Amino acid sequence: MIDSKYTLSLLEKATEGLLYLSETDAPLVPFFWPDANAASLSPLSAARVLGFAGDKPDAPVKTTTLATFFRAATKEESWQSAQERAETSRFKDLVTTIKSTLKQPQVFRVGKVEMDVYIVGIVEGGYAGIKTRIVET
Repeated sequence: MIDSKYTLSLLEKATEGLLYLSETDAPLVPFFWPDANAASLSPLSAARVLGFAGDKPDAPVKTTTLATFFRAATKEESWQSAQERAETSRFKDLVTTIKSTLKQPQVFRVGKVEMDVYIVGIVEGGYAGIKTRIVET
C-alpha cells in the first residue's frame, strides 16, 4: 500500500489549480483521515465518512462512481478550446492518479443542493482523497 504522505503529494500535484465546475466552481482539496483500522474496515461506510468529515450523522449521503462523478470533466468535445481540452486532459490524469494511489476509491456526496463531495480510498494508515463542493439545483 502506498504511503499516505506520498499519496497526498501526488493528489496535491494532480489537483493544483483545478476547479470542479458545477453551479459553482470549487477547488479540489486533498485530505488524509488517519485510521489504523482502515484496511480491515473497507469499504468505507457513509456513516464513517460523516464522522470523519464532521457532518451531522443524519446528513443525506449518496454514493456514485468515479466515472459518473468525473464524466463531464473528462469528456472531450469538438467545440472545446485548447485550454478546455488541456483541462479535460488534467481531469483524466487526476482520475488515473486516484485509481493508482487509492485502494477502493469511492465517491460520497453529502447534502442536497449544496453538497460536499468526498472522493476517498484506503491508504497506509487511514483514508485519503479529495474534497470539493458542488451546487446542483
